[in-house]
Amino acid sequence: MEDSKKMDRISNLPDELLCHILSFLPTKIAFTTTVLSKRWTPLFHSLTILRFDDETVHNYAAFNSVCGFIDTFMLPPRLPNQFIKTFSLKCRFVFSDSNCHILDAWVEAAKQRCIEEFHLSMIARISNDTIFTCQTLVVLKLEWLQVEVENLCRDLPSLKTLQLRFVRFKNKNVLQQLLNASPNLEDLNAYGTSKHDKNSAPVGVKSLSLAKLVRAEMRAIDVPYNVVNNVEFLCVYQAEDIIFKSFPVFRNLIHIKLQFYCFFHGWDGIVQLLQQCPKLQIVFIRKWRSSSSKEWKWPNSVLECVSSHLRSCTILNFEGSANNLQFATYILQNARFLQDMTIDVTTRSSNEMLLERSEIIEELSSCPRISPACKLTFEYK
Repeated sequence: MEDSKKMDRISNLPDELLCHILSFLPTKIAFTTTVLSKRWTPLFHSLTILRFDDETVHNYAAFNSVCGFIDTFMLPPRLPNQFIKTFSLKCRFVFSDSNCHILDAWVEAAKQRCIEEFHLSMIARISNDTIFTCQTLVVLKLEWLQVEVENLCRDLPSLKTLQLRFVRFKNKNVLQQLLNASPNLEDLNAYGTSKHDKNSAPVGVKSLSLAKLVRAEMRAIDVPYNVVNNVEFLCVYQAEDIIFKSFPVFRNLIHIKLQFYCFFHGWDGIVQLLQQCPKLQIVFIRKWRSSSSKEWKWPNSVLECVSSHLRSCTILNFEGSANNLQFATYILQNARFLQDMTIDVTTRSSNEMLLERSEIIEELSSCPRISPACKLTFEYK
């Protein structure tokens, strides 16, 4: 029994399995295994998934240490033909222009090693198009970057996932060119602070079609919605007014998430959008502040998606206004295949015209439901 307890089971595992286990660790942590025995050093250097996620760097000394550590993986004497599947770097230390050549060298090395996934989250400028010329790239995630590339006439035939968060393009046409270069894109996450009209676009972008796109998350970015009208899942975060009547028809859309800071159009806008989504099954709506006092009335005819497809409806920050109750009642009385409706009731407002929580629950609980399978759930915050 004593001998079995002391048995080194890890050392008996094959190299391939050990490398697989190490790939789930941050690379800095994986490096500590090299002190165990000589066997672990070549294992460590053969890792194909590299994660340098260090958001604790706050001074040049620590920054230079991290850069030196990354250099040992990305630059010679590491074998130039050694495959790297994933390179991820998250750093909150600002890359000055004088240090951008370091980043350029890492990107070039990643491209030479047929990188498939590239994640970069840092405050820095990208002045060359190297990462946008990598034909093996499947996943590209960029965050907090300033892209200084003037033109991007490239081909990214393998790219399936593109995530841009707080990425600024010096030339807004570069974003269009990036999408044009990605004919097989399936997942687009565009989250930024651009102030351009979403229903207008850089020259040529309205004719762009991402035929294989199935998922899109959009917030304040220079991509009009007609570019993503093939998706099955759409998430819209919006701080400003959206012109719902300008939305294209989303013929494949099954699941939509709408999050508004200012509910300017009220439920009229939501109905206009739902009219463009004939196959919609799941609706999630979150609103922080209502600014429409216009009385909402039921549409003259029942929306196709509501009567024939809607299965789940969730409304967060639901206040006891007449309009809110009207919309919820409309769904309950017309969604024939509705399985669940979740209402997150809030009573934060001091408006005396709003119903109390108990009154909201009583009103909706007593509402007739056309779907006998519908489960009505109330949540509170």
